[in-house]
Amino acid sequence: MMDMEYILRLVASIVAGAVIGFERELHDKPAGFRTNILICLGAALFTILSIYMVGDKYSDKERIAAQVVTGVGFLGAGTIVHFKGNVIGLTTAATIWAVASIGMAFGAGAYVVGSVATALTAAILFGLAYAEDLIASWRVTTRFKIKLAPETESAYRLRKMIEQLGVRVRGWMITKVEEELTVRMSVTAPAAKIEEIQDALVSSPLVRSIKRV
Repeated sequence: MMDMEYILRLVASIVAGAVIGFERELHDKPAGFRTNILICLGAALFTILSIYMVGDKYSDKERIAAQVVTGVGFLGAGTIVHFKGNVIGLTTAATIWAVASIGMAFGAGAYVVGSVATALTAAILFGLAYAEDLIASWRVTTRFKIKLAPETESAYRLRKMIEQLGVRVRGWMITKVEEELTVRMSVTAPAAKIEEIQDALVSSPLVRSIKRV
């Protein structure tokens, strides 16, 4: 009878992982449908095994659960990538963490907690994805290729000028060829602010030429 209870916990973890994995797969994320199912199932299975093997030794149960958390932390860290000054994969890593905790909840037999956590996680991923898309529609990411006079600290003065306009510089690369500096810069801001940046660059005595790429 107890074996059927454990099987029910595993099945519940699979369903929870599938619900969250569906959203990840829908948005073409690295940890998708199968990955989230396996993470949730694995966390549930480790939790069940900790209960099954150690019996009433409460401290040993805690030790196995702690190792699951550590292992999932390493797995999540592997999804985080630094690319061109941006950090990618934080949401995927956080989702892996949440899915593992949901799997542990079901593995411990906490069906209500696991179900509520699954519903909340899915709601956050689906709902906030829409909100992020809406916010993104208000902003534009633009890349500029700017050639500067080779004056001392000209690149530094240019960046300071851009930041004083209230814009965050997301990408910044400087190259020097002979007597000319080239700055490749990417900024994310409302369209009107992008035009303001362009006007400021055009009127700046530091700038020899500017191109949006």
